[in-house]
Amino acid sequence: MSAQPIVRVKSPGRICLFEEHQDYLGLPVIATAINRYINFEGQLNNNMFMTFVMPDINKTREIDLQEQFKVLQPRDYIASIVRVLRREGVCFHTGCRIKFSGNVPFKAGASSSSAMIVGLIKLLLKLYNPEKNLDPHTIAMLAYQSEVLEHGESGGMMDHCSISLGNVIYIDTLACEVQNLGDSFPGLIISNSMVPKEILEVHGRIRPAIEKAVSILKQNDPEFKLAQIQVEDMHEYYKLLPEDLIPIFYATVTNHKFTRQALEYFKQETVDLKQIGILMNQHHERLRDYLQITVPKINLMINRALEEGALGAKINGSGGGGTIAILAPGRENEVCAALDKLGAKSYPVTVDPGARYV
Repeated sequence: MSAQPIVRVKSPGRICLFEEHQDYLGLPVIATAINRYINFEGQLNNNMFMTFVMPDINKTREIDLQEQFKVLQPRDYIASIVRVLRREGVCFHTGCRIKFSGNVPFKAGASSSSAMIVGLIKLLLKLYNPEKNLDPHTIAMLAYQSEVLEHGESGGMMDHCSISLGNVIYIDTLACEVQNLGDSFPGLIISNSMVPKEILEVHGRIRPAIEKAVSILKQNDPEFKLAQIQVEDMHEYYKLLPEDLIPIFYATVTNHKFTRQALEYFKQETVDLKQIGILMNQHHERLRDYLQITVPKINLMINRALEEGALGAKINGSGGGGTIAILAPGRENEVCAALDKLGAKSYPVTVDPGARYV
């Protein structure tokens, strides 16, 4: 085989602005891709295996081209990507060498794993099936299959849509439809608490609880739909639920309300940043007090950001640690400096147009 072209891809991280622990329930979310990336470089060769070089974790992996991965190891996303792409008709007929590294905070709620999966799918498609020019939404769904469905995990499609499509977007997860809300959102900061998040523990606690609540309510009313519940009607449903499920049900319904309100502000000709900040704060209060997905350092950081003039701040991602998202137009440097004094690592970020070839 003659020298093959090198293919390069950059795949962004994301911030969830509204609706943590909502997308897997069929409820909408608002999220944005950000300009922190995992960068890929790949090239076909004559070998009989695929080599993946990951300098960020000091690891190299080789996969035989004949490997079928009939049984997946937990969170082996490279293997699940290969399985999904084979079903899509991609033939891995020769070897390759792929290297990827980046600056998306790792295990911190900024979707580093989803950024890797979206970027790797785009790269492998370009290397092995360049005529298969799939649109970003289809790429997102392939990534969702690879990360969530193949492994039976409890997440939703928010991360994959945000990263693949880019910009600030509203995702109707029930209809799999996306609205583009704009390519800019001033004053965004992501700050890494440096406390590793516990995604599996948090998802494993919250998702079964809200699904149990929904199941109980459907037994009493087969027409029950979580997305149609109004806040003022919740007390009628409390009578049907065990006491331990009421806080999670309350947080789910009110956070859905905040997302609907935020959507209206984003649709305005000029986004009302102050109102968006207020809704972010209210959203975080539900995540902190009712879903209980924060840790003391996260709470301290959010309080400090607000003291420094941020309009809004909230935990970013599934919780248990990780990053916070902050809205602080004109106060980015002051907020970052204050949080870094607490042992965080903070970065002003901008909205990104999504995963792409370079």
